[in-house]
Amino acid sequence: MMQEPLKWGSDAQKALDEAKRAGKLALLFFHSNQCSGCKATIAKTLPDPKVAKFIDRMFAPAMFEVSDPRSQELMKRYNFEWTPTFIVTDSNGNEIYRWVGYLPPGDFCAEMLFAEGRAAFKNKDWERAEKCYGAVIDRFPDSEEAPEALYYTGVARYEKTHDATYLADVNKKLQSKYPRSSWAKKASVWGE
Repeated sequence: MMQEPLKWGSDAQKALDEAKRAGKLALLFFHSNQCSGCKATIAKTLPDPKVAKFIDRMFAPAMFEVSDPRSQELMKRYNFEWTPTFIVTDSNGNEIYRWVGYLPPGDFCAEMLFAEGRAAFKNKDWERAEKCYGAVIDRFPDSEEAPEALYYTGVARYEKTHDATYLADVNKKLQSKYPRSSWAKKASVWGE
């Protein structure tokens, strides 16, 4: 059975309304027809079945061509700088997370899952945040997001329990798994 291609809207307010109605986040994609990273994202990453399934499950997506005059106000609102840019917002349009540049499907999925964790974190849903961050670490351990996800796993556990031993534990894991990451440096004071 072939999967239907994911439908991207072109109206931010409709995406926000759909996010609110469906209990999802909005995913705003800013691209340029001249951008090689955008072309690769559109041709290789977005059609990937895992990417499309994740977007469909978690997001109300909308796509904006940056040379289109109708995109200019939205680009100002979100301080747009470069293509491709993906911005995750809540249903009120408040930015939760963004990433810039082309990513292959696996890394793209890691970013989306991390964004879902950030949304839970901002809502103080520590269990959900920890679950999302844990999934990034388990499913995408070599992604750029994995060290940051591990860091925020410790923060979410601490926020839930106020037990600093979780921070010390995460520091040890970061020093072991991702010693050269900036997140290992940031956590290095935990447990001193």
